[in-house]
Amino acid sequence: MRFTGPNSLGQHTLTNRMVIEQIIREANLAKTEKVVEIGTGEGALTAHLCEKAAQVTSFEIDKAVFEFAKQKLSHYSNLLLLNINPLTHEPMSFEFDVCVSNIPYSRSKETILWLTNHEFSRAIIMVQREFARKLSSAPGKRSYRAISVVCRYCFNIKELFEVPRASFSPPPTVPSQVIELVPSGRQLSYDAKKNIALLFSQKRKNVRKVVSSFALKSGLDLSKRICQLTPNEIVEIARSMSV
Repeated sequence: MRFTGPNSLGQHTLTNRMVIEQIIREANLAKTEKVVEIGTGEGALTAHLCEKAAQVTSFEIDKAVFEFAKQKLSHYSNLLLLNINPLTHEPMSFEFDVCVSNIPYSRSKETILWLTNHEFSRAIIMVQREFARKLSSAPGKRSYRAISVVCRYCFNIKELFEVPRASFSPPPTVPSQVIELVPSGRQLSYDAKKNIALLFSQKRKNVRKVVSSFALKSGLDLSKRICQLTPNEIVEIARSMSV
C-alpha cells in the first residue's frame, strides 16, 4: 500500500529499493546511534533507519503523509514520528548522532542552515544535483553563493552518488545527489550567517567598496570582488561587520 494523496511540499517519494539500501550503507549506522530524518515521506527510508539505529526521530510536515507513515511504521518501538517543522526550532533540544534524509527540495537550503546549529558526527542527505554543486562551489564560479560559504566553512563535503530521476514517484525534473556532510568543528553565529548573505547581495562589487561602506579595516586583497574571496575570507569580513 502506498500513499496516493498530494504532498503539500511537492516532495518526491524515493521508491528505488537499491538506492535506499545504498544510502543506508553510506550512513554506516551503529546500533548505539541516534538518527534524525527530515521528511519521513512514506517511510521507506525510515524503516531501514529503525532497523539499524538505536533511536530514530523523523519529521513529516504534511499532515496526510504523516498519518499514513504513522500507521505504516507503528510497529517500530524506537521511532519518534513528529508532525512538526524542525527547521523552525533553532536548535532542537535533543541530541542526535547522524542525520539521514531525503530532504524536500524546497527545504534544502533551510536544512543546511539548520544543521549548522547542531552538533553531530555526519549527515547523509539527498538534494538536487545542482544544489549539491552549489554547496561545494569554489570562489569565482557562477554557482558560488552564500550557502556555499556557510557549508564549506562548517562542513567537509563529499559527493557520494547520483540518483536517477526514475528512482522517485513522481519523477523530479532534475537528477538528485546524495552527499555526506561532516562537521569541520568551525561554527558561525546567526549574525555571521546573516552578514554572509548580505555580502553576497553585493557579490560583484570589489572588496574595497564593500569594506568602505561598512567602515571596516581589512588586510585582504581589496581589488578582488566579493565572489572571488575564499570562505575563510568571507567569514572574516562577515564577523567584523556591524549592521
